[in-house]
Amino acid sequence: MTGPTPIEARQRWAREVLQALAERRLSINAAAKEVGISPGRLQAWLHQDVEPSPRVMRDLARVIGRSHVHLLELLDWLPAEMADAPLRLEATEKLNEAIGEARRWLRGATRAAGLRGGAQVAGALLDATAGWGVTMRNSERGSRYRTRYAVRVGCHPAGVEGPSTEDTQRDRTEIERLIIDTMLRTAATWLPPERVAGQDWAKRPDLVLSVPHLCASRPRGLRPNLLVPPGIVVVGIPWAGSQEVAALLADLLDWGYLDLRALAAEQFELASGTAPDVVERAQVSAARRLFDDTTGRARQTVWSVNQPKPILQAFRQLGPELPLVVLLRAPDSLISYVTEQFALRGDPHVDLVEAAQNLVRRTLEQDRDPGSYLILDVPDLPLGSNGPDEVDLVFDAYVELAFQAARWLHERHGAPSLEHAGGVLGSLSRS
Repeated sequence: MTGPTPIEARQRWAREVLQALAERRLSINAAAKEVGISPGRLQAWLHQDVEPSPRVMRDLARVIGRSHVHLLELLDWLPAEMADAPLRLEATEKLNEAIGEARRWLRGATRAAGLRGGAQVAGALLDATAGWGVTMRNSERGSRYRTRYAVRVGCHPAGVEGPSTEDTQRDRTEIERLIIDTMLRTAATWLPPERVAGQDWAKRPDLVLSVPHLCASRPRGLRPNLLVPPGIVVVGIPWAGSQEVAALLADLLDWGYLDLRALAAEQFELASGTAPDVVERAQVSAARRLFDDTTGRARQTVWSVNQPKPILQAFRQLGPELPLVVLLRAPDSLISYVTEQFALRGDPHVDLVEAAQNLVRRTLEQDRDPGSYLILDVPDLPLGSNGPDEVDLVFDAYVELAFQAARWLHERHGAPSLEHAGGVLGSLSRS
């Protein structure tokens, strides 16, 4: 039995691609743009019996939602021994897709029930051993815009009634051994004892974990906004508010949120004490994956980055289109504060802080359509004032920046207006 002629193979391939475009409501122009070819080229493949290029077949398959191998099989480009490969691969992909969707719904239901990172950390430790007890407290930030920010999980030996002081490093190492996977997944970090001093609830002030709540990485919600282009990165130097602004925007859109540091730590299993150069390489790798992955984990996701070296290395490959970029441009006062903090801890990248910000700004202004990015000027922040309301005033400034970014997304990209938006940001704007 002979196979199809080359013309017949191209025709059945074209019918499949056209069907996929119709299913996704994609025009030939839009699909060609995402693949990176001219619309005329794709038009010729589909309607003028011109043989398509093998080099773009993988990208085309990604854009139209078909298996790469399936498209090759339609064109009769596969050897006979691989004839059943498309069916097997398609079945595997469908199964993985169904499992992924089920996980997303489970995470959404878990989030709705309030089972967030702090409860996961506490539960993991209690499940792992009877030798440790936990105490949990919510941590809020904001004066004008009061918001639940984190959960503090105090660990202490079980059965101990009053405060106790023992070997901090030994005990932290023991707790990490028991629940390191959960700590990585929730981005839990140890608080310096002085941050908990005087708080009677913490029996061991040296063993208190801070688990992000507002800025916790999370998957897409059950009803993500589909109008906004499917990817946003918020970038700024440390203390400029990139995490807070990104998390608030993700919540506004019901999108996923990823903090680059937490993502890199989870992907590469970076425990506390990992060498700084290893942490930086992991963050650069994670950022590059997000830039390349516009249809997978980075789709309908807002992610944040605030470390100078990952910014300098990863943003050099920022393309002319997705993702949308929000740059939080720091004033001189903040740049000076950050460089002082880097110098105090002996960070070798103290001279890269301003360079990282300038690289992103130049890249955006030279290579990007003005509608694809927003540059917001961070106000002078009261950092280092040691005032009792310092962190609250700084957080209020971050919320104001998020308001500006949300208005831009509404006016330029179809996001809901703050007056009608849900989530934390919508509630804060109306209050």
